[in-house]
Amino acid sequence: MTINPQARIVVRHLSGSKVNQVEQIPLKDLHEITIGRDPSSGIAYDQRRDDVVSRQHAAIRIDDANDKLSFRLIDLNSSNGTLLNGEPVTGEVELAPEDTVELGRGGPRFSFDIQPRPDNLAARTRVMSAMDANATRTMSTAAAELGANGKGTREIGAVTGTRETAPGKPSVGKETVMRMLFQERQKSSRVWMSSIAAVVAVLIVAAGGLWWHNRSVADQLRREAAAEAEKAQAAAERKANQQMTQQLGANAKEIVTKYGDSTVVVNVQWRMYDRLTGQPLFHKVVSLTQKKLREYYPAFIKLPNGRVVRWLTTSDGNRRNIGIGQSGSGSGFVVSDQGHILTNKHVAADWMTNFEEIGWKQNAAHLGYLVDYSDSSKKKVTFKIIQLADYANELRKWIPEEGGYVFAEDLPVLIGGNLDNRRVFQGRNEWLEVRFAGNRVSVQANLVRASTDADAALLKIDMTGLRPVELDQRDDDVDVGDRVMVLGYPGISAETFVRTSSVEVGRVGTGRLESVPEPTVSEGIIQIKGRGYKEDGDVTILGTMGDTYQMSINSTGHGNSGGPVFNTKGQVVGLFTYGVNRAGDASVTYAVPIKHGRALLNAQRSTSN
Repeated sequence: MTINPQARIVVRHLSGSKVNQVEQIPLKDLHEITIGRDPSSGIAYDQRRDDVVSRQHAAIRIDDANDKLSFRLIDLNSSNGTLLNGEPVTGEVELAPEDTVELGRGGPRFSFDIQPRPDNLAARTRVMSAMDANATRTMSTAAAELGANGKGTREIGAVTGTRETAPGKPSVGKETVMRMLFQERQKSSRVWMSSIAAVVAVLIVAAGGLWWHNRSVADQLRREAAAEAEKAQAAAERKANQQMTQQLGANAKEIVTKYGDSTVVVNVQWRMYDRLTGQPLFHKVVSLTQKKLREYYPAFIKLPNGRVVRWLTTSDGNRRNIGIGQSGSGSGFVVSDQGHILTNKHVAADWMTNFEEIGWKQNAAHLGYLVDYSDSSKKKVTFKIIQLADYANELRKWIPEEGGYVFAEDLPVLIGGNLDNRRVFQGRNEWLEVRFAGNRVSVQANLVRASTDADAALLKIDMTGLRPVELDQRDDDVDVGDRVMVLGYPGISAETFVRTSSVEVGRVGTGRLESVPEPTVSEGIIQIKGRGYKEDGDVTILGTMGDTYQMSINSTGHGNSGGPVFNTKGQVVGLFTYGVNRAGDASVTYAVPIKHGRALLNAQRSTSN
C-alpha cells in the first residue's frame, strides 16, 4: 500500500508532564515508534517528572503489508506495564484511532490517531449499555360494585308509636323522702370511691419512686464496680507490657518514632563511560526485517574463545541503542551529624555490581541477535536469533567497572587494541539525591566511597545538625534468633501525596500531586549468620551467602535496599540489602553487617583528620 505522504500519527497527551500537548509524527519510512523516558524515544517523557514510565516502556509498530496499514502496541517489559483503553497489554495488540494508551496504572495517558485517516482504519465501535425501560405504573381504581339494577338500596325501619299510660297517683310525701335518701347514698358512695382511688394512686406513686430509687442506686454501684475492674485490668496490662518490654527491648513503634526522621529515600541515575574517549557506552540494537516486519533486538558477539559478550559501542547513530546505566531508588540512614549517610553499594554505585540488564526490556519475546567476532571489516556479518534466557547467567556476571571491549557500531570489530587488552570504563552518577521523611524537597548528595568487601556505600550531603542513628560497635553482637526491625521505603508500601500550587505573575498555577515519603517498619528474626571467605588452618570456609545475615522479614521489597536493621537495643546492626523469592520456596531477606558501614565511616573520619 502506498502511504499518503501527508499521513501522520497524531498523539494528544491527556496527562503527565506533556499534558495538553499534541505531537505529529510523519509516517513516511517509519516502522516503529518507541515510547519511554529515554531522550532517543520517538515519544519521549520527562526523566524525573514521569518516573512511572520506564526508559524503554512501549512501542508502536507500523505494518503496511497486504496493502493495509495497521498499527500494533507492545509493552517492552516495562516496570509498571502498559494499558490500552484501561486493559493491560500482553504481547502485541491492535491499536486503533482514538484509542487511549496509559503508561503504567495512574501514569501518563495519550490518545492515538492518524490523519488523514485511511479507509481501512476506523475508531472502535462505542459500546453503550442499554437503559432499563421504565416500569409501568399500575394504578388501582376504587369503585363500588353496584347491584344488578345499578342502585343502592336504603332500608328504613318502621316507626311505631306507644300509647302512654297515665301513672297511678302515689303519695307525694313518701316519694320525696325516698328520692332524697337515694341521692344522699349516691353522693356518699362517690366520695368514698374518690378517696379510695386517691389513696391507691398515692401508694402506686410511692412504690414506683422507691423502685426507681433502688434501681438507680444499683446501676450506680454496678458502674462503679465495672470502672474499678477496668482500672485494675489496665494497670495489670501496663505492668505486663512493661515487663515484656524489659525482656524484649525496644519495639517497632519506638524505633520508627525515634529514627524515622533519620531514614532517607535515595534516588539515583547513573551512566557508564569509556575512560579513554570520555564517551558514553551503549548496547547495540540491531533492526532486521523478518516476514515483512522490522524487528529490533539487542546484539551480542561471540568471541573466539566461545565467550558471549554485549556488543558495546560508543556510537548511537540510529538512536535505538541501549545506554549502559540505570535509574532507581533505595533507602539510607544518617550516621553523623555532619551529613554522612550509609546505603547499599548497588544503590549509590551500581556500576560496581553485576549488571543484570541484558535487553529484556527491548522486546517482549526476550530475543537477541548473535554474531561471531571478526578481526577484519571485510568479512560478511551473519546474524543469528537467540533466546536471551540461554545466555542470561553468563551475561549477568559482567561488572561494568571492570571494563570490557568496545566495538564499531556497524561491524563486530574492536576499536583499538586487541582481545588481550580490555578497555577501562568509568561510572558516574548523573544525579544522586536524598529525601527525608515528610519532605517534598530533595537534597543533592555525593558518593564518598563504596566498600570493596560488601554491599555498602557512604554518601555526604551539605547539612548539619542531623540526628544520627546509634551503630552497634560489637562485631559479634548478633545471634541466631535475635529479634530485628528494618526501616526503609519499599516500593510496595502505600504512598502519601500532597497537592501543591504556585502563584506566578499574579496567576495561580495548576495544582499537582507530589509524593511525600513515610518510612515503613518491618519485624523479624535473624535466621542464619552467613560466612564469607575464611581460611582456618588446612580448611577453607566459603559460604554461599557471603558475610550477611539471613532474616525472616518478607514484607519488604525494592526500595528498601540500604535501610537500617535495628536490634532490640535500638542500635543498627546491619544494612538491608536484598531479598530472594524462588518459586515454591519461602521468601527470605539479607542484611550486610554494620561493621562494613563503620569501616567506611571511620576511613572518612581518618581522611578528614
